[in-house]
Amino acid sequence: MPAKCKTPGSGIQVGGDFTISPEFGCLDFTNKSATTYATNPLPPAGVATLSIAGYIFNFKDGDNINTFPTANQSTFSLPGTYWVMQGGNDGSGTAYITCKVFEVIESEKPDIVISSCGDKSVSVKFLDTPKNKKQGKYRIVWGDGSQDFSAQVTSWPHEMQHTYAATPTTDPQIVAFYTRGATNNISLCPSQPYSFSVGLNSKPRISELEGLNGGASNKITLKEGSDGKEYSIQQKPKGGSWVDTGKKITRNSSSLSANQTIDGLDGKQEYCFRLQTKDGCGNETLSNEVCTIIPKATVLSPTEVKIDWNNPDSDLSATPNVTRYSVGYSESPTGANPNTGAPTPSTGTTYIFDALECSKKYNFSITAFLGANEVIIKSPNVLVDPATGGKLPPRSIGTVSILTKDVIKVSLFEPSGFAAPKYVFYRAEGGSSTYTKVKETKDNFYDDKNVEPDKQQYCYKIEYQDACGNSSDQSPAFCSVFLTSAEANTLNWTKFIIPDPTNALQNAQPVEYYVELLDANGSVVKPVDTTPDNKSNVKDVIDQVLSDPAAKGQVTFRILAREKATIIIGGVPTPFPFSVYSNTYTFITPAQIYVPTAFSPNDDSNNDTFMAKGRFIVEFNLVIYDRWGNIIFETKDFETGWNGTEADALTPAPPGNYGYKVYGLDPAGQKFEKIGSVTLIR
Repeated sequence: MPAKCKTPGSGIQVGGDFTISPEFGCLDFTNKSATTYATNPLPPAGVATLSIAGYIFNFKDGDNINTFPTANQSTFSLPGTYWVMQGGNDGSGTAYITCKVFEVIESEKPDIVISSCGDKSVSVKFLDTPKNKKQGKYRIVWGDGSQDFSAQVTSWPHEMQHTYAATPTTDPQIVAFYTRGATNNISLCPSQPYSFSVGLNSKPRISELEGLNGGASNKITLKEGSDGKEYSIQQKPKGGSWVDTGKKITRNSSSLSANQTIDGLDGKQEYCFRLQTKDGCGNETLSNEVCTIIPKATVLSPTEVKIDWNNPDSDLSATPNVTRYSVGYSESPTGANPNTGAPTPSTGTTYIFDALECSKKYNFSITAFLGANEVIIKSPNVLVDPATGGKLPPRSIGTVSILTKDVIKVSLFEPSGFAAPKYVFYRAEGGSSTYTKVKETKDNFYDDKNVEPDKQQYCYKIEYQDACGNSSDQSPAFCSVFLTSAEANTLNWTKFIIPDPTNALQNAQPVEYYVELLDANGSVVKPVDTTPDNKSNVKDVIDQVLSDPAAKGQVTFRILAREKATIIIGGVPTPFPFSVYSNTYTFITPAQIYVPTAFSPNDDSNNDTFMAKGRFIVEFNLVIYDRWGNIIFETKDFETGWNGTEADALTPAPPGNYGYKVYGLDPAGQKFEKIGSVTLIR
């Protein structure tokens, strides 16, 4: 009570009376303000009449009591105790005041803990809190047709229990009352009915586990269980024993879930978590068990990463299996361009991502969905840096075609229009497995001029570099078609093989080989055979060509190899014939020569001259010796013979045997020689 209500001073007396109606006001879910009235003023004892000056509502020491408002009512919107002062005069100059109190009560939901005992009994504990101590009585409607009304609560905490004969049809409700009066017999300001779940056999459930800070922390989300119930969080390393973390989690009645974070974990260690409590009878209640996911990233190349992770339910005895996984990824550290993928199958624990950009870093995380209630487990992020990935995977498709006797064209075809900033060409010769770098270029082709393709096969491998300078592994080898002859009148060649490291070729057809006949200038005369094999018998063609003296014993062939396939050009599948030429191969027939054994130079126009006959000769020499070994005749003209004279070319040589030597070169540059004797007859 303000002091001036007892000692107003300044000659003002305390006296008189009036009524405050009502004496209490309620602020609750239906009323946001409370109004009271001052009525029935009465004069002090011994005073006949009292002229009422007015009322001061919410009077406090320091307020002016010489002037009174005339209104006899006031409205309040905040809880508290408000004093009302009445002022009046007895008509003889004596002023009187008297004070009454008006209390505004704000009803609140009580602080409670609900626990069950087995599957029939439930206990509601009203906690020892300042809020609850303002309240005095409680009514609980149990939801099964029965209710309890407590007596005035004088000690805290206060507990009310109920045993169900059957499962309640509705959720129980609590109403709190504020009691006043000398014996607390007045129940005021009932709170808004507060519903709660009975929680009979209602186990707590971990609905989500989320790895944070690289796995050093894990956030646990609780659903279900009893309202206000405190649950202890237990953990164990995978395969270990349960220990209490010292942390607890409680779900308030106003929330569907609650969460708590466990810190200080080893990010590389797998952990399992569960919730534990005891019911009102001391029986232990356990939640489901949920285990962490630890992702591991293996950067296979600057464009490809493999994400592996553990199966989070593999250590559990009563937890449903994972039904599917989702893989989330975004750029690090901005989180830009978020996206998701999934392993194949959806329950697999490996995911390959092959679209990394070397200039960016990425965060990957795994989300597992378990069981019908879909418990969610989220892994911590794992950072992926493409720069740590070593070699890029090979991707180029290459072919080798012979242009001339000293130039090979190496061509690259890139799937989906890819173009690398740099290519490095490596070459091996004659079946060697040792590859030597021969060219670096930004072009996807290379004319190799330091070659002898008629003598040996050449094979190539390619490296490429991306925009960040990362190099690829060498591609599979791709080689020239090397044409030769392993048996008479037959062409043999190595197979045309197109390595396809990215499986970019579609609808590839069998290779066809076209055997082409060339003239002396290297121009195609005609194709003479088409075959899927890598050999061809060309005897008939050789015989036909050699029948022409202009052929000079040489027949030249070349192979055109062609494989038809479909590749992606500008995003469009396009039929494309891959074609290459082999080296040329020339069949050279050795010199064929016939020398007579006798001749008769008697001017009868019959066998008068000793001459060698033959073909496929490009250089010729004929030497005649007498019986003493002296040279008596020689010529380099294949059409000139010996007419049987002595060295002076005038004197007839006597009859008898003479030695000869025929030698020279065939079209292949091979030497030939024939030595014998001829009989001169006269």
